[in-house]
Amino acid sequence: MRYRALITALAVIAGVSFSAEKVILKKPPESLKKYYPPASKNYEFISAMHTMSTAFYGINLNINEGNWEGAKRWAQELKKTYLKVSKMVPEWKSYFKPQLADNLVKAVSSKNVDRVIGASKKLGQTCAKCHQDNEIAVKLVYHFPSFETIKIEDPVEFMEYKTGKYMEKLTNSMKALKIYLLQGEGDKAQEAGMNFVERARQLRSMCSKCHTNKLSEEVIVGKEFEKALNDLENLLSGDKPDRDRVFKLLGKVGASCTKCHNVHLIPQVVKEAFEK
Repeated sequence: MRYRALITALAVIAGVSFSAEKVILKKPPESLKKYYPPASKNYEFISAMHTMSTAFYGINLNINEGNWEGAKRWAQELKKTYLKVSKMVPEWKSYFKPQLADNLVKAVSSKNVDRVIGASKKLGQTCAKCHQDNEIAVKLVYHFPSFETIKIEDPVEFMEYKTGKYMEKLTNSMKALKIYLLQGEGDKAQEAGMNFVERARQLRSMCSKCHTNKLSEEVIVGKEFEKALNDLENLLSGDKPDRDRVFKLLGKVGASCTKCHNVHLIPQVVKEAFEK
């Protein structure tokens, strides 16, 4: 039973989970930048996090198998990495308690399960506190590419725009199509609609700048997206486009937009907010 308690305690700590009634995002400290692109392609900080998580589980795994020497080696690896990380970001120094890492090594050396559980929980609480305060913001800022570095050529105006401006023009074309249809102005609706179709098709050029694997493009701007745009184009080419059918096709196009926004929009909004 004691081994089972140890397994549970260490598994939770290794994964470090938390919950709260509200989440407050704090801008990550400047010193963290040097461990992520473009300053570094080695991801030294997150790599150290993975090393500590693995070491926690290494202690768990080996004690469960009665291999205390193996557990001790992982405890020492955890201590070494913990001390290293405590110096990587000076602004986060207060989260770290080096003595607790040393206490865990001593607990494992004693081969006393209760001592290991206690020492693990105390050390894990320092990890959990830092994660609770910082993990979400760090992931949003450093684990997502910035759209501000991407530019798209507008096929309607033949000018190059940053992603945000291009999205504004794309959206305005769609709004103009809806407005003119509702106002019964067919010719203007057709022009706005064709502009929207051309701009929507051009989105694939933006996706390909990051998604070099064509399969990942297909998930969002694949056959269903292309078919909806083709059907919309054909419908708008007629004399009097059926308003309800146009709106239905716009809904199909919008489903692809929603997929992309669900993945990319919130991280970009957070990144932009932290940059102000």
